[in-house]
Amino acid sequence: MLRTLVSIILPIIFIGGIIWLIKSSNRKINEALIKASEKLNFLYSPSDRLFKKKITSGTIDGYKCEIIVYTQSHGESSSTYISFFTYFPDSLNMGIKINWRGQFEGDDDHVANLFIERNLDLVESHKKKLRRLKITDTYVNSRKILFKKYFNPEEIVKTMHDVVNLAKKIK
Repeated sequence: MLRTLVSIILPIIFIGGIIWLIKSSNRKINEALIKASEKLNFLYSPSDRLFKKKITSGTIDGYKCEIIVYTQSHGESSSTYISFFTYFPDSLNMGIKINWRGQFEGDDDHVANLFIERNLDLVESHKKKLRRLKITDTYVNSRKILFKKYFNPEEIVKTMHDVVNLAKKIK
């Protein structure tokens, strides 16, 4: 009898703990995004739904910016990411793309090669600080797995400014 009772209660406690952990994490990232958006003067409206994409956006020095928190499924598991976007005021129109692995891609023409030559050292120096760096003709993006350090609004603000500063330096 006691064994049956324990085999029923233990899974309920385990599942309840997971639900509490998810809700607690969601609350903490919402609080961090609210505080970060206030410091950046961005617009953020938190969602009541747990797994809905969270987006805060605004402008820094004439560059449109977004911070997106989302969960991506990988088969039977999933990961939650925080992604920082800075959009160029005008498209570079060079057919440029630096993919998530940091490899340059382009149209293999003179303009794309010139862009890569001018910006290679700059991008390489920022790869350590701005993980999973992606650059296209229209934006600079850094995507990171949502770790506890991003529950700190100061870390979110700092990373957003780092992405904007890189976008300003690209020529």
